[in-house]
Amino acid sequence: MNINEARDLLWLAGGFYGLALLFGFFKPFKTEFHPFRETPLISIICGFIFHTRALYLRGLDVHGCPLGNTLERVQFILWSLIITYLILRILWRLNLLGTFCAGISMCAGWLTLSIASADNHYWLEDNYSRLFSDPWIELHASIAIFSYGIFSLLAVVCFMYIIQRQTLLSRKSNQLGSFLPPINDLEHASYRLLSVGVFFLTLSMIVGGMHWAKQPEFVTSSKLVITIALWLGYILLFLLRMGNKLFGSRFAKSCIALFFIAILSLSVVNSKTTDSKEENTPPNLTPTQSE
Repeated sequence: MNINEARDLLWLAGGFYGLALLFGFFKPFKTEFHPFRETPLISIICGFIFHTRALYLRGLDVHGCPLGNTLERVQFILWSLIITYLILRILWRLNLLGTFCAGISMCAGWLTLSIASADNHYWLEDNYSRLFSDPWIELHASIAIFSYGIFSLLAVVCFMYIIQRQTLLSRKSNQLGSFLPPINDLEHASYRLLSVGVFFLTLSMIVGGMHWAKQPEFVTSSKLVITIALWLGYILLFLLRMGNKLFGSRFAKSCIALFFIAILSLSVVNSKTTDSKEENTPPNLTPTQSE
């Protein structure tokens, strides 16, 4: 294990998230086991520290915010998920939320680490200089991916809502369901998370739109269509929820479905470089410096 190697630290972070997942489920099923009460949170914090250092080291390698390949984008989304959870934990103490977040971070993080093609070393190419050619493009990209982290936390909360709703409808005793937060708290939390996520995604769209207006040749039509469609989808979801036109399980399922669509779009959205080449970049991301 090399603490100066980003991939090793990401594996280690996933291990701590796995411990948080394991001990987190002791709480509903072993509630009398007090020594493990704060272990999940401590494990998540330790994992987050190693996660942050790993992204920092990768950022030094690529000379920018590490968003150049699938592994980096997924890890940045997971990092955003964890930091959002840690911040919001101060405001909302939603039982098992950290456990679910840790489980997703461990599974998705280790999966991307296991796929060799997800981490192509593009920064080792001879003509590589830096990932982003402009600091405003880098800001735009980082805000966009950060909003995806918020939407991932929203999907987790909505998943918890569906579990709790099924428990209440079945009218059967369920130890996991009884440990989940009240269904009203989950619904309020999901609306607030959607509001925050839409704010950051809109901010990203504004910054990206300013760049696109100056250099529209950098953005392919597919990227533009998918980016706007996702943004409008979340805006519509927010407006419907704000107007009480969409709520309950339908709202929760819509949030989860839209998040999966957003994640799938990461692999299909392309941007043009100055040499009119096309390369895969995440949604709402403008092109990197041409090779």
